[in-house]
Amino acid sequence: MRLNNYQNQTLKDLEDYIKVLNESSSLSVAFQNYWEQFHGVSINKLDNTYLRPYCNTITGIPRVTLKVPTAGGKTFIACNAIKRIFETLQIGDYPKVVTWFVPSDTILQQTLNKLRDASHPYRQTIDSLFNHQVIVVDKESALLGNGLKTEQLHSHLVILVLSAQSFVETVRAKKYASADQQKPKAYRENENFLEHSKHYTHPDKLIAGTDPTALIQVLAQQNPLVIVDESHNFRTELRDEMLSNLNPRFILELTATPREKSNVISFVDAMQLKKENMVKLPVIVENRNSPKDVLSAAIRMRNSLEKFAQENEANGGRYIRPIVLFQAQPRTDDDNVTFEKIKEQLIKVGIPEEQIKIKTANKDELKGIDLMNRECAVRYIITVNALKEGWDCPFAYILATLANKTSRVDVEQILGRILRQPYTMQHGITLLNLSYVFTSSNDFRQTIDGIIKSLQKVGFSRKDFREVSSVAMSEHTAVISPYTPSMFTTQEGAIEAAMESDSDELNLNIDNPEDFKNQLESITDNDDIQNLQEQAQQLSNEYTQAINDGDIDPLASITPTEMYYPINERFRDAVSGMKLPVFFVKTQPSVFSSEEWIPLEQIMLSEGFDLSTEDANIDFTIVRPDGITIDVADSGDAVRRNNSALTEFIRKNYVDKSPSTKKDVISREIAGMIKMNDVLEPSICKFVRRAIDNLDSDEIANLVDNIYQTRDAIKAKIEELLAEYHGKTFKQWLSTGRIKLKGHYSFPDAITVRDELIGIDKGLYEAEENVNDFEYKAIAAIAENPNVLFWHRNREKKEFHINGFINHYPDFIIRMKSGRTLVVETKGEHLANANTAAKIWLGNKWADLAGENYRYFMVFEKQEIEGAITLKDLLQYLNDL
Repeated sequence: MRLNNYQNQTLKDLEDYIKVLNESSSLSVAFQNYWEQFHGVSINKLDNTYLRPYCNTITGIPRVTLKVPTAGGKTFIACNAIKRIFETLQIGDYPKVVTWFVPSDTILQQTLNKLRDASHPYRQTIDSLFNHQVIVVDKESALLGNGLKTEQLHSHLVILVLSAQSFVETVRAKKYASADQQKPKAYRENENFLEHSKHYTHPDKLIAGTDPTALIQVLAQQNPLVIVDESHNFRTELRDEMLSNLNPRFILELTATPREKSNVISFVDAMQLKKENMVKLPVIVENRNSPKDVLSAAIRMRNSLEKFAQENEANGGRYIRPIVLFQAQPRTDDDNVTFEKIKEQLIKVGIPEEQIKIKTANKDELKGIDLMNRECAVRYIITVNALKEGWDCPFAYILATLANKTSRVDVEQILGRILRQPYTMQHGITLLNLSYVFTSSNDFRQTIDGIIKSLQKVGFSRKDFREVSSVAMSEHTAVISPYTPSMFTTQEGAIEAAMESDSDELNLNIDNPEDFKNQLESITDNDDIQNLQEQAQQLSNEYTQAINDGDIDPLASITPTEMYYPINERFRDAVSGMKLPVFFVKTQPSVFSSEEWIPLEQIMLSEGFDLSTEDANIDFTIVRPDGITIDVADSGDAVRRNNSALTEFIRKNYVDKSPSTKKDVISREIAGMIKMNDVLEPSICKFVRRAIDNLDSDEIANLVDNIYQTRDAIKAKIEELLAEYHGKTFKQWLSTGRIKLKGHYSFPDAITVRDELIGIDKGLYEAEENVNDFEYKAIAAIAENPNVLFWHRNREKKEFHINGFINHYPDFIIRMKSGRTLVVETKGEHLANANTAAKIWLGNKWADLAGENYRYFMVFEKQEIEGAITLKDLLQYLNDL
């Protein structure tokens, strides 16, 4: 099971946030800097449902949320996040312990089963990431000490899967119960941890009023990673006090609908799920005239879909058996009255009893049934809202709400159950890639609003459903209620028909079951269902086209629309044909494809790089004693980093070892801390070993005492070697014709601006990003030149870049009335360095190869480096261009 594109991006967002966190003085600053640096969003300027300044609920502990819609693979993302957090977060090397909270006992058992099952993709993923050194335990096992023995904690990843409610639950106190017996089990004295309590390394973290041998004390000493799955379901059960008691190193929450105080660092849009074949979208919604009509339409639609599924399988597709979820509306406390009545009517019209199951809070006929099994007969499930989290069957295609026309339609708890795509793949017949909802309501607008809220509740949005217009049925379907008007039209007789079906009683009695049965069997593709399918096909095509027309921006659904600024109309014609040139590289032909030209990526220039042949001399004198603890006293918002734990871990691993073995241990540890796409860890390990080979025992001890600075020095050296190699390779490929320049980059139709620049005319967009003092001085003077048509503030890591041996994002792109295009980089005098010289060389080479209509300028206020010019010089050039 592989991560798909949006899951990879979500994990990258997490890594990016932690990297910023490691460099920040506080949690608030880290959160703000992360959104500005990686997404161009100013948190402090937003008034948004999900995005707001950091909410510091647990003092000094990072607590962030990944917003992923239902069916987006939150658990799989969490499995992959564990190793990334442990490796990226600079807090020392405590034992690798995860406390994984789920919202209910049902999901607890499901999660436990999957994480314990060696054949399940979740466990296989974690095993591969942690060399099969993994222990998964529940609360009862943990209370017995299983998985928490000292040797296990130091050699394995230990995951405790816990229900928040049961973890903090208390036994009902009797008059003779002791005070300790009234506490949650995790807070009680526990003889299984007596030995642990004698050797706690952080006695200052002990919870006051709780026995030192309690499970919660043992966990707190491990500084665990806390994962909260479906975090929107946690309220009083998972109190901030309890989380604080756990002394976590990091809290990761995953949910489709973040709470008000959630610190969201990643958003996944529903269209991304559709693009990866995770969900059946859009949701096709049709309003029918009566509950009986809903019943009929759902059966006939299901029968039709099953025919398509059989046709699809005959053509090489996977087995699918479409299922209808009938959502009943109980009228009394005795749910069985309504449920049994629906089942009775289904049987009357010819549905075999074995195809019908009831799933309610009091009656579960699905227990022990594998709905995905080809031998399973179930095609209809009757419920209210019992199919909540934990129920998962992608064969569920149709939600049919059997409420009378005056009842409020409430599908919030159940709509998400029909969204999962079978086998997470696109099926050959479009209708098998969609979800369907049939309702019966006088106030269809209210129904639609309810469906939208339901979609939002599971992480989707208004754009992910489509509404179809009902049409007249065939004359020979007289048993079924006639024409249902759409919400936008009226037809003769529609009002009368509606009035006849407005009774408060839920009437599902079918007067002539045999006729009804015959019609279901003989007219599975009758006019109204066929018309619905034709509309669904068209709406699906439109939805897919919307995905294919451009890059999906998950922030679009959560960022205020006023932050999006389109291209100024007066420049739209001029910019429509512009394609800024970028470097392309010729790929090597293979047995699968001929050679082709693709945009150059920096990592391609690492081809042939061999770290074993590179210079390993590193100046370690830059290392300084650290042990940083940074506090923000007035807010309690802090980030704490300390080397002591990792230092102690390394020392324990090489005590009594030979000098050579000690260096091997240190090399492996440091290499494991350095993550680079261009170089594999074994190569890094050998490089580190060479770099420290000639150091004496005192120098080695100093490196261990300052382990993170040691890592940074080694990583900086490798990056320096790579940069030099990239430069040489780039120039060689240019000279041999393996790299060439081609028109490629087009300006987006609109941009998101976090801080608007005021007072300068001729901006390409209706608003441009703000700039610093010298940049303002430069662009203000440029814009005043009569030869300039428009200018644009090119944003770092978001827009156009010269993609050579470095990725160079020039500050401004300027279009002259003559048709020439200028790219301009502005630099403060203090920024002149080797990187600046590399940008000048690359920019000039880009302009030379791009041709007569392109120019590159590096602009200083006062010229400081060869190849750069002053602002005065640039303004003179503008007069001549």
